[in-house]
Amino acid sequence: MPAAITGDANSTRLPSLHTVILALCIVAAAVTGAYLSQSGLQWPSGYVLLPATIAVVLAALALTKPDVGLILLLVAIPLFDFATLGPAAAPFTAAHVLLVATILGWLARVVRDRGETLPAPTWLLGGLSLLVVAGLGSMIASLAPATTAFNTFRLLTLLLLSAVVMWRASTPKRAHELVVWLVWIAVALVGVEVLQYLVPGIGIGRIATQGLESSALLVRPAVFFLDPNFLAGYLSAAALVCFAMLVRSRRWMEVVGWGVPGAVTAGGMLLTFSRSAWVGFAVGAVLVLLTAPAKRRKWLIIVTVALAFAAIPFLPSTVTDRVATLFNPQSVNSLSTRYLMIVSSVAMLGRYWLTGTGLGAFELAYPSYRQPGALARILHPHQLFLSLWVEMGLLGLLAELVIFAGIGVAWFKIHRRGYPGLSVAVLVAAVALVVESFFQYYLFFEYLWLFLALLAAVSVHREEVSGA
Repeated sequence: MPAAITGDANSTRLPSLHTVILALCIVAAAVTGAYLSQSGLQWPSGYVLLPATIAVVLAALALTKPDVGLILLLVAIPLFDFATLGPAAAPFTAAHVLLVATILGWLARVVRDRGETLPAPTWLLGGLSLLVVAGLGSMIASLAPATTAFNTFRLLTLLLLSAVVMWRASTPKRAHELVVWLVWIAVALVGVEVLQYLVPGIGIGRIATQGLESSALLVRPAVFFLDPNFLAGYLSAAALVCFAMLVRSRRWMEVVGWGVPGAVTAGGMLLTFSRSAWVGFAVGAVLVLLTAPAKRRKWLIIVTVALAFAAIPFLPSTVTDRVATLFNPQSVNSLSTRYLMIVSSVAMLGRYWLTGTGLGAFELAYPSYRQPGALARILHPHQLFLSLWVEMGLLGLLAELVIFAGIGVAWFKIHRRGYPGLSVAVLVAAVALVVESFFQYYLFFEYLWLFLALLAAVSVHREEVSGA
């Protein structure tokens, strides 16, 4: 049986046809669920038999083979917020089924193996765990206890998912396999994104539209994500992974194997018109160049800078206009509101610095601190780092400091190993998503947790994948 199914660390072959068929079942379940939801059908109904059966099959598979469940979950994560399979009163998707079943299957292995499948302790794992503790602590004085309890449970599931990823990526070849899956899933999403952009009324997934300063309508594909910025974040991380591996490629097949998906995902990221993703990608790209092999570094920097300047005249005005707003944030309401929300968050700390508003209760306290000129319709925090302190108090601040320390420790270990390919690829992707968190509330963004978990895993590897 292929390595993607058995978890065999001595092979990096792609999964068998059976796994591909199961992945397609996820899509079929989501599409069927979407149709049923739009048709107004309620449970119980004979029409939900197919998606219910698929859900049971996926759950059984993930429970018995959590390593397979994790791969299928990577395919299903983009559908988390798109199509429901369950009743209207308690909707769920194939991704929810796989998430719960994979975690339970992994926990069963932990019990069976007496803890041998637990991930290695790292600073990053400690920081992520502390986030859950901070969420629980914020319930003490929460403005919305039920919301805080629910969001803390979400953090717990993301922490357990991260532990599963660390276990699955416990060897370099297994980590490499997960990274390859993440890249090619991103490539597949770009295909849907291009279709949405070219035919906005096609009715597949979600599309955001907004007016530009020129009064033109900007189409921003989101595929199946709630927001184009989430799609952009994932694509930026995937593109950086490809470029980090590309600059270390030694054979033409490797150049093509990483260069093509890198170009596709980078183009897809550009097409989302997400300024936060562009900034994160730029920071990650600089890290890719600075950590490139010494013999190639100088020429890579020269060629990259030359290509960047040469491309400027060919960029469409929709791109250049949005880039220009980064240098004049007061000219755009959404950017100026982000800045004003930071001012408001600092003011909120005067009252909530110790215990916080409660995780998820930021928007209840924010209106009293809203600055003149900030958009009244935006209540949800649009940056992560001050928000963690505001919502979860000192424990939240401590958690993010430990996470930063964990990233630093992992970075130092990768530096001591000479910046090997796979480790650098995961590092730059994680750093890019962290940078984007300065402009987006990524606390529950699965891909931030996935790449931080991968970073924790590769930081303790003692060897690297051959050729990476």
